[in-house]
Amino acid sequence: MFACYIVFFILLLTTNAYSKVGGFEGKVNIVREGAYDTIHVEVYIKGDLLRVNEFDKRGKLIRSYFADVATGSTYLVSFSNRMYSKVKTDNSLMVSNVEIIKSENYIDIDGNRCYQWRVKNIAKQTETTYWVSESKYDFVPKLVSALANAGSAIDELVSLPKPVGVLPLMVVDRTRFRKLRSSIKVLSITPMAISQALFTIPEGFNELISS
Repeated sequence: MFACYIVFFILLLTTNAYSKVGGFEGKVNIVREGAYDTIHVEVYIKGDLLRVNEFDKRGKLIRSYFADVATGSTYLVSFSNRMYSKVKTDNSLMVSNVEIIKSENYIDIDGNRCYQWRVKNIAKQTETTYWVSESKYDFVPKLVSALANAGSAIDELVSLPKPVGVLPLMVVDRTRFRKLRSSIKVLSITPMAISQALFTIPEGFNELISS
């Protein structure tokens, strides 16, 4: 009977995708649906290292991002061309020309209560709705630092002004006329051991240096 309780406890830890985590190491699965395409995103996190893989709806790898938060470096990597280039990130742009409206409206996403934050971008004339989980995740500031304004498929997800560890489990982006532009949903957050080798750009790849 004691062994059964141990097995149950282990399963609870590994299957609770949205539990609070500290010193997170693992994988986050995300899907982005636009008007004309669907992109599946895998985020791997280990300490200050991040890797983001983006796949099309057929499962073909489109591009990857490799980031080291400690050094402040983010690289865009093309495996098809065997090339990589440094990406400039800037999260200071996220707090300018925006209006944030937090409400008591909430929905349940996979058993997690998520509150509505509406962010209006005056310059772009867009309105983005964030459904923000009550849980805090220590990897969120790292994700924002690595990908802010980097042009990734989850740009809206990492563009929530002053996230302070809160994670939107769903993001809905609309034009000023309320037309849907895209939606992003976090499908799973899975703690697991990640190999250090996953965060190393393969040998033989050439760096593209912009002038």
